[in-house]
Amino acid sequence: MKISKYGNRNYGSSNSASSRIGVFRKKYKIGEVLHGRLLKWENQKLGWIEVDDQTLLANISSSPTPGDSLVFLVEQLYPDIILKEISADELSQGGHFINPADITREFVAKRAAFEAQSRSILNKAYGHNAASNTDKLTHFLEVIEEDSKSLILYFETLECVSKLNSSLKKSSLHYLPWIMPLALNQEIVLKVKKDAQNEGNSFFELFYAFDHPSSAAQSMRLKIMYKKPQCGFKLLTDSQNLNKLLAPRFKENFPDFLGVEKIPSHYAGGFLSELLGAR
Repeated sequence: MKISKYGNRNYGSSNSASSRIGVFRKKYKIGEVLHGRLLKWENQKLGWIEVDDQTLLANISSSPTPGDSLVFLVEQLYPDIILKEISADELSQGGHFINPADITREFVAKRAAFEAQSRSILNKAYGHNAASNTDKLTHFLEVIEEDSKSLILYFETLECVSKLNSSLKKSSLHYLPWIMPLALNQEIVLKVKKDAQNEGNSFFELFYAFDHPSSAAQSMRLKIMYKKPQCGFKLLTDSQNLNKLLAPRFKENFPDFLGVEKIPSHYAGGFLSELLGAR
């Protein structure tokens, strides 16, 4: 939505319009979320809006009725003021706009930085022996605390997870590297299909993705499905070696194992695309 620089007889001259735009630029910044309402239509796509006691003429792509509340994101201030219409569903619990795609890219970058920074100390701590009988998370934190940069990057990665989840309604991302400290590119996506009449009858899907520590090319995905009282899981992999190695063991030791499937093309880079699609 682009703010126009001209007015009409009902809402002021072009000089007053220019004055309003100048005030707007001083008051707001890019990325800020604004709440307003439609006052009246000027023509089919051009309408007068009120934002924080300021009246502006704007191109509007949706079809609200005069008096309807609108939510805008300030995308640009110069050379033109451009506001993007967004829905209330796109706001976090704190009322801030979060672009899931941007936060996802930030998460991937922070995760990669953390894995690269912590690789040496994790290999030293977990390379030959499994973790002791102490709590896995506690032990993991004790290990990465040895390197302050690793610790900072770990919590920055978790911050990205928190920000992304604040904008999601039907799914959530989880980053739990302490489950498999030497695995790479770990991500857990939880999707819930709620039964509105009986929450105990809801259907849960959990996708656990990681690259096997022996080789970054050994991508493996687990899909776990649960609906009370039944639970089952599948191994998703393109590796014949992993298939031959793990499938017989899973089948022998886990009665809930449902077999092996190849990784669908839209999952090849992980389950984050599925996460965004399930918003």
